[in-house]
Amino acid sequence: MNARSLSSVLWALAKVGGPVNPTLVQGILVHTKEELASFNAHDISNFVWAMATLRAPSDDLILEIVSAEERRLPQFEAQALANTLWALATMGVPLDGSFLEGWTECAVLKLPGFTAQNLSNTLWAAAKLGIKDEAFIATWLSEAKLKLPGFNAQDLSNTLWAVAKLGILDPAFTAAWLSEAKLKMPGFDTQNLSNALWAVAKLGIKDEAFIAVWLSVAKLKLSGFNAQELSNTLWAAANLGIKDGPFIAAWLSVSKLKLPGFNAQELSNTLWAAAKLGIQNEAFIAAWLSVSKLKLPGFNAQELSNTLWAASKLGIKDEALIATWLGVAKPKFSGFNRIDVEQVASAIASSDSWNIEAGFRDMIETRLG
Repeated sequence: MNARSLSSVLWALAKVGGPVNPTLVQGILVHTKEELASFNAHDISNFVWAMATLRAPSDDLILEIVSAEERRLPQFEAQALANTLWALATMGVPLDGSFLEGWTECAVLKLPGFTAQNLSNTLWAAAKLGIKDEAFIATWLSEAKLKLPGFNAQDLSNTLWAVAKLGILDPAFTAAWLSEAKLKMPGFDTQNLSNALWAVAKLGIKDEAFIAVWLSVAKLKLSGFNAQELSNTLWAAANLGIKDGPFIAAWLSVSKLKLPGFNAQELSNTLWAAAKLGIQNEAFIAAWLSVSKLKLPGFNAQELSNTLWAASKLGIKDEALIATWLGVAKPKFSGFNRIDVEQVASAIASSDSWNIEAGFRDMIETRLG
């Protein structure tokens, strides 16, 4: 098989979807190493996109492909540039400065040819890879503002998530995004809804009309939210000060059933958010305690600190939780930063009923000087 055939076959396998024979894919990857020198820009773009879509990475091969791609970047058209960066970000391929510089230089020139999906996928990839090139961001914003009406629900959600991750503050773009999102919100799936609210909270956007539309759609789809989406949503609601009673009640009902699937960060963020919102629900707290006591050993310093702060705010007096928390926190205490330690000290000071051993109190005093 020649270069075009190899690229086309892998692309077709990825496009069709469904189960793929791993032996066939591996054979294509092996043969590609022999033919890589004859791949053109189109072949490389399709091949890398297919690798990412099929989740069929090959570390040695991908590094060779990146090297070949860097030499051919000026030959890449708009879609090829967008698809390639998305694929490399999806596979978590480490990219050096020279590649990223070459890619952004080419992209700035060709952004006018990017479609709505190209623009969304590109900024998502840029956020994943930490690309903060000012010329690229400025040109991207200019193009995206013109083409936002063509963004679908996923494009809109992924875009604002990336804007928040990159810390892009552009009021004109944000206003245009909010206008489009409000119109297209019914088409947002659970991940889109969760990501959008998280991004709005991260950027500090408090648009009442957007929140009202978001709530009306999210209430209908909450039962489909997974653990991460539920946790991120309550975290965002807490940061935005959303205290909609029916929404909170629905969230608690769904989350209580799914708490066993929450990881350490999700459990910690959830209790923190519940405390910020003043949610006092005994059944939910009991379910949270039951799951969290088992998973506390996996909590990092910040998660442990936030959890104790939240337990204090909510008036949680569960002796088993505090004992387990101490057993986990003491060996990890050297990893607590100043803010973590101060938060722990504040929580303990405001919770007289907790049985905190003198030795741990001494550790806190030593750290705080």
